[in-house]
Amino acid sequence: MAHTAPKIFFLSGIFILNNLDVGSAALSTDCAFIGEEESNSFYEDGDVVLGGLFPLHYTRVSSPPTYTSKPEPGTYKYFSARALRWMQTMTFAIREINQRTDLLPALKLGFHIRDSCDDIPVSLKRSLLLVNGQPGQGAIGNRSLEADGGLMRKRLGSMARGLGCADVTRSLSPVIIGDASSGVSMALLRSLGPFHIPLVSYFASCSCLSEKQVFPMFMRTMPSDTFQVRALSRLVSHFGWTWVGVIGVESDYARFAIQLFLQESSLYGVCAAYVHLYPTVLSPQPLDELLDIIQGSSSKVIVNFSSESEVHSIMRGMRQRNITGIQWIASEAWATAKSLWEEFGDLLGGTLGFGIHKAEVIPGLKQYLSGLRLSHIHDSAFLTELWEETLNCRLNGSVNTHSHAVNHLDRKPCSGMEDLNHVYSTFSDVSQLRVSYNVYKAVYLVAHALQRMSDCEAGQGPFVNGTCGNPKSVEPWQLFHYMTSTAFSVLGEKVDFDLNGDPIALYDLMNWKREQDGSLRLVRVGFYDASLSPELSLVVNESAIQWPVGQQAVWSQCSESCPPGKRVARRKGEPVCCFDCVTCAEGEFSNSTDSLDCTRCPDGMATLPGSSVMKWFGPTQQRASVLLCTVVQGLICLTWLLTYPPFSNSNTGYSRTTIIIECATGSEVGFWSVLGYIGLLACLCFVVAFLARELPDNFNEAKFITFSMLIFFAVWITFIPVYVSTAGKYTVAVHIFAILASAYGLLFCIFAPKCYIIILQPEKNSKKNMMRK
Repeated sequence: MAHTAPKIFFLSGIFILNNLDVGSAALSTDCAFIGEEESNSFYEDGDVVLGGLFPLHYTRVSSPPTYTSKPEPGTYKYFSARALRWMQTMTFAIREINQRTDLLPALKLGFHIRDSCDDIPVSLKRSLLLVNGQPGQGAIGNRSLEADGGLMRKRLGSMARGLGCADVTRSLSPVIIGDASSGVSMALLRSLGPFHIPLVSYFASCSCLSEKQVFPMFMRTMPSDTFQVRALSRLVSHFGWTWVGVIGVESDYARFAIQLFLQESSLYGVCAAYVHLYPTVLSPQPLDELLDIIQGSSSKVIVNFSSESEVHSIMRGMRQRNITGIQWIASEAWATAKSLWEEFGDLLGGTLGFGIHKAEVIPGLKQYLSGLRLSHIHDSAFLTELWEETLNCRLNGSVNTHSHAVNHLDRKPCSGMEDLNHVYSTFSDVSQLRVSYNVYKAVYLVAHALQRMSDCEAGQGPFVNGTCGNPKSVEPWQLFHYMTSTAFSVLGEKVDFDLNGDPIALYDLMNWKREQDGSLRLVRVGFYDASLSPELSLVVNESAIQWPVGQQAVWSQCSESCPPGKRVARRKGEPVCCFDCVTCAEGEFSNSTDSLDCTRCPDGMATLPGSSVMKWFGPTQQRASVLLCTVVQGLICLTWLLTYPPFSNSNTGYSRTTIIIECATGSEVGFWSVLGYIGLLACLCFVVAFLARELPDNFNEAKFITFSMLIFFAVWITFIPVYVSTAGKYTVAVHIFAILASAYGLLFCIFAPKCYIIILQPEKNSKKNMMRK
């Protein structure tokens, strides 16, 4: 590592060569530090100092330099208390390891942590400070930079121009834990990769980072987007959302994720209503363009691949236009970003997204975070900013120079009685330890790799001639060798990595639920486990989900499904999810939903949708069934007439003064058997006609048969009570009425439509018209 530093100095432009002697045989190796040193960092010395990069600030305020004066450092809109928690989780894990006797007992770990600002130029500059050590540290002393404050910054600024390489301590970081962004991580890898310095990311998920030929020195405790995209595709398919909008920030992370999502979701019949990438800084014009697309689409489901900073801008625009009722599907980058809720809770309620699997608790972390006191905070610009942003006051002698929503110089002075534990802050919120848990695991990955290096026996090592690495003078490439083959357990969970340096994916399906007091509760409503088979990988508890509108999932399809009896007809020039439903022609059928084709029936076959029995019911079977039913009817009548036929009866019980000669039924069983059998045939006819009412042709008799059977039932059901309660000539009248009413009902419903066509519209009385779709 000692030979690497001067090369990186030259590459970065932070140090320049001076005192060149043209006549000499060799160049002088003297170098000097240029630029102003930034003392804002967390630093603690150790035998091995782990570097860390975290996006404490984000969304740069654009101000192109004029170069008429010295360019000022960039300013940023937002401060992330959440990222500060990640920073402190790293320091907590390192100090926890230093106190253990079973892990690295002979080695002390240190840390050097800086703000990446989620900005590639800033990240590159500060990563080079990590791997080169802290300029001026040897001359000033071995104090922690947490205690630098403004005085240290002034001293460094004045001394920097006189410092040379000899003034730079070799507290170099052989590994960097960072960054959160995939784009920043790729930039760092391209710069540091040639020097074989490993990067372990806790939040970069782009699948492109798994390409070992391009990024050989990369590992992560964050699952690859490949798994996230599979989970999201399964999710939208699970709820039948086949028409979704897909948007993302203009970045490598979003581009790769969207490309994978479109490929994967198409396997489940999901179509993109639109695909749109928007810039990181959403000025009015690109924001209006995005909102126009959202408003102009019929899709009510939007999958958004971005970070929380871009979501802020989108939500403000949606509120101005009053766009509501959207089902948001969040990428893991903002699926658990609680900071969005306070301002946009009314727009984000019901959001679904996959969050990284969380740790229920990291023992001691809550106490560590809540243990900050005013005496600790005064000397750290990072902690001072947290105090002033959270409590909205300014500390006396503050070392914070950042302003966000309120100018820090305009804040009222702090009284000294404030306490961070008395107000809510995402910094101290340990209910959703997801990224923090990834940071924790990243530190333990390096620690276990160092432990394996320490346990190596001379002559049996993995390097040339069986040599081992030296834990107290670590070569980054040797450390990376142990990291790639390290598996360990932390908090009861086994942590392992595949050949690409990616962990096995396990996501929690999170739902943004509004509590009665208006606060946000992130509810786990399912999970996705990539280690399980595809059909078992996604589990969803639908009853626990709170939806954006109503009590059920929104409907988001380009076209409704085509029922049996119809086929799908694609719309030219539109996605495959957009189609029309066309009724099958006469002599064709479909017995499944969204059938692409209608199947031709065998000749003479009466088609029932969804029935596989009817293919065996041809013309011969139809004629035989009519004959069989008639024979059964005849046998019932014959049996009745031979056993106990009707007879003439003189009825004196109805009236004492009148003798009524009537036709007695003889066998009541025979009489009701005849009527019951007729009723059975009518029921069967009605059922078959009802099932065939949607058969595809222009003149479907099944509909008219259905109506005629309804009239038949109405008449004969009415006949039974009337017949039982009458006698004499009234009984005959009831008989006559029932027979005529049912007969005329059949004649009218079946033959009247035919007569109408024959007499009044003879041009339609053709085979071509009857079979037309």
